[in-house]
Amino acid sequence: MMDIGRRVRDGLETLGSESARNPGPVVAVVLVLVIVSGGVAATSLQMSMGMTLYIDDDSETAQQWAGLKDDFDTGNNVFVVVESDRLYDPETIRAIDRLDRGYSSLDETNRVVSLADLVRAGNGGEIPATETGVRRALDRATEHNPEMAGLRSQLVPESGTTIILVSYGDVGTFDRGQLLPQRGADIVYGEIQEETQLAALPAGLSVTVTGQPVFENAAFGLMLPEMITLFAGAFALIFGVVYLVMRSKVERGWHVFLPLGTAMTALVYMTGAMGVLGYNFNAIMLGVMPIALGLGIDYGLQIQTRYLEERGNGRDPVEAAGLATRTTGRALLIAMVTTVVGLGSLLVSSVPPVQQFGVTSAVSVAASMALAVTLLPAMLVRVDGGASHATADASGMSDYDRLEAATGAFTRRLTVGRPLVTLLLAALLVSGGVYAYPQVEPRQQMMDFWPQELGAKEDLEELEDTVEGSKVIYVVVETDQAYTPETFREVATYQRLMLENPNVEAVVSPVTAVQAANGGRIPDTQYRLDAGLRDASDGPTAIRDPSETPSKLLLTFYVDDVEGEPVRTLIDEFEGNADYTLATADEVQVTGKPVLNRNVIENVTAGLTPMTLLSFLLGFLVLAIAFRSLKISAVLITAVAGSAALLVTGAMYLIGVPWNPLTITMSSLTLGIGIDYGVHVFERFEYEVLERGQSRSDAAATAVAKLSRPVIGSSFTTIFGFGVLTISRFPVLANFGVTTVFAIALSLLAAFVILPAALVTVRLFDDRDPTPAADAAGS
Repeated sequence: MMDIGRRVRDGLETLGSESARNPGPVVAVVLVLVIVSGGVAATSLQMSMGMTLYIDDDSETAQQWAGLKDDFDTGNNVFVVVESDRLYDPETIRAIDRLDRGYSSLDETNRVVSLADLVRAGNGGEIPATETGVRRALDRATEHNPEMAGLRSQLVPESGTTIILVSYGDVGTFDRGQLLPQRGADIVYGEIQEETQLAALPAGLSVTVTGQPVFENAAFGLMLPEMITLFAGAFALIFGVVYLVMRSKVERGWHVFLPLGTAMTALVYMTGAMGVLGYNFNAIMLGVMPIALGLGIDYGLQIQTRYLEERGNGRDPVEAAGLATRTTGRALLIAMVTTVVGLGSLLVSSVPPVQQFGVTSAVSVAASMALAVTLLPAMLVRVDGGASHATADASGMSDYDRLEAATGAFTRRLTVGRPLVTLLLAALLVSGGVYAYPQVEPRQQMMDFWPQELGAKEDLEELEDTVEGSKVIYVVVETDQAYTPETFREVATYQRLMLENPNVEAVVSPVTAVQAANGGRIPDTQYRLDAGLRDASDGPTAIRDPSETPSKLLLTFYVDDVEGEPVRTLIDEFEGNADYTLATADEVQVTGKPVLNRNVIENVTAGLTPMTLLSFLLGFLVLAIAFRSLKISAVLITAVAGSAALLVTGAMYLIGVPWNPLTITMSSLTLGIGIDYGVHVFERFEYEVLERGQSRSDAAATAVAKLSRPVIGSSFTTIFGFGVLTISRFPVLANFGVTTVFAIALSLLAAFVILPAALVTVRLFDDRDPTPAADAAGS
């Protein structure tokens, strides 16, 4: 194991020295990869949004949803809210009928249901000439028919308001074989608005087009400009902070941006990898940027700082580059492998974008590490002018010395001066995180992840307040006897049973269509049923030609806006009643956006604990192998990553940040950042103890002091840079921004406060021989 460790250090030193000695080939290879990666990204990446992104394509839930769209070309619902103080006036009903026919004429829509349909059904297919006649027609259409009565209450939720229900399937453009449903919402919304404007509407009648697809499309339109604005601001802050932190250390001001160059190059490689893997940008994948850029900058700053330190000690540029990659590079390699393995734990998540988050972050971290020990040494030597790299003021103390002195004194006097007190206070705070962990709740609606201050959101909320049954659950009944009196009677019983649930408001199906055409009854012979189906083809619940899906019946239930566990209870009732009443059915599928939403929320929380435990277990094993010590691994995992993760959870609980598909990556994020900081502190502590013979307290103080500028610089760079996410209009991004800030800040606190106290308390090196001085030369 000692030989392996020595060979790794030798290999890193050779890599850094050769890169510094031959910068031309290194830069050429990097540029070729940049061009290839950029080309792949430009031709393949796209923005995506929608609930189905968060469901595994191979899952039963996704298959049922896809089957619904393939078989019935439905699944999306737009609600057209019509308001009038003369709702039952024949002129108003005729206007609603014109809207109905206009919407029905669109190629994209497959079903439109309106109040005019009910009026026609109760008056022989005609609209009466008087208001009294309209009311009587509605009474005739719904009496003795509870399903139609429920539909009437759905269509007229309150006095002066009626709803036109418009259903459609996936509509849009195809790119690389993938349909973009959000474009479909845009198309349908635009065409419905066109038809609304073309219809001659009487004075005093207002029309509002709303629904979840309309809101999702409005939110999607904000994603790209939001991303550009936020990340432009983030990069501006990052450049400013890096300049302020490192300016006094470098020969020329622009040299401070060299680590940023390697980090940005790694991001280009990451986007190329996304294109190769078939990933798209979405709100979750945007969260990769903080961890990718944050760790990339940290790796670069660590190498640059150590290079400048060796140059200040009189080393020539190539030698300084080799020693920087030998010593700091080893710590970076250990931290990188631990981070990549920890991010790999995200693959156990049931949410596809979370899996993609882990893979993409791992690619960017590995690329950052490779560039930090190849491209960066080449550039550092190339721009090295041989001048002093620190400037002193009149007192003879540089800004760097002041930062070293402050952090070293703090560590010596407080952290390691009173280690047991420090650890006790840390334990108390961490125990609060243990309590908070199960108390943090997920958001119960995917809609809560998207911008809330939108006109489309206000329209949707008004709809949900006005209309009971503004959500839709579909039940697909599959049997080779679908269109038979026996099956229709079973389905009628099932529908009546479900309508007894207070959260189920109305149902539309071939069965209700036949009932509407036959006075509320199910025909008792096949001949009469076929005649009823023909009569129902233009009725208030108009059905598609049965020959299109001869073995399947589609039941559309309008349900209340329930949230959380009651949604699962409602889904279970749909499935349980189907088992009880639909004896002739071969298969019954319950699907719809409420079902998708509930599965996403359950998948988010179900994967949280397994991902957390797996990431820390894998991190522990990697560190144990790297340091050949279970004790060292336990100290690093417990004092830094574990403590920071639990402190972050406590902070989330206190300020009300929920679990969502981005914040559940918190444990892997904290592990990656915390272990990176912790390994640097431990490596320097180990060197000071074993090679320079310092006491544990002095070694801890020296380690913190020497690492203060690169670690604090990189952490504050990321905090200030990606802190702008906290002002995002997308709550999913804003919450992640808050979590990222806490993860970085508390990881820094754990590495600089808790870890030094643990290092002077736990005896780590009693059973180890000192590393030969030759192995650490120049450290």
